Amino acid sequence: QGLLERVISMSKLLDRYPLVKQAIALHCSKYPDISQTTAYTDIKLARKVYNSVHEFDYDYYRMWLINDIMKSIERCRLKESYHNNRVIAQEHANLLKAIGEKQVDIPDPKRNEKHEFYIMVNYNSKEYKIDLNKLHDKPEVALKVLNRALLSGNEISEIEAAEIMNS
Repeated sequence: QGLLERVISMSKLLDRYPLVKQAIALHCSKYPDISQTTAYTDIKLARKVYNSVHEFDYDYYRMWLINDIMKSIERCRLKESYHNNRVIAQEHANLLKAIGEKQVDIPDPKRNEKHEFYIMVNYNSKEYKIDLNKLHDKPEVALKVLNRALLSGNEISEIEAAEIMNS
């Protein structure tokens, strides 16, 4: 009983004082008849038995819970009876609650910055990519020729295409 009280006390101390030295000092002042070694043993037991607020691993607990539900469903499937079918249905409902709904992703406002956009120019059955992000680095003369070629709807000559690609 004394060990249980000390371990519960240590787990409460670890919640308030996450530093081990502080928790040990307070624990030794509360229980003056124990040694430092016993206090460190109490802290190991407290960490093993009780998760503190600072060390709680939610993902581990969630995976454990899901695996436990799955094992329960498998055990009930091996024994076919009406009662086990009801348990399976309840466990499926618990599994849906544990897994939860798929969260909707928030659209990224910088999504366009992550992608590259190209203007594809076909000339003599060859495709040329013109990067829109690098288009502002091109000279104004090349941009005017490109605009004229894209907006006119007419085919451009070989000389004009060479000027655009070389600029």
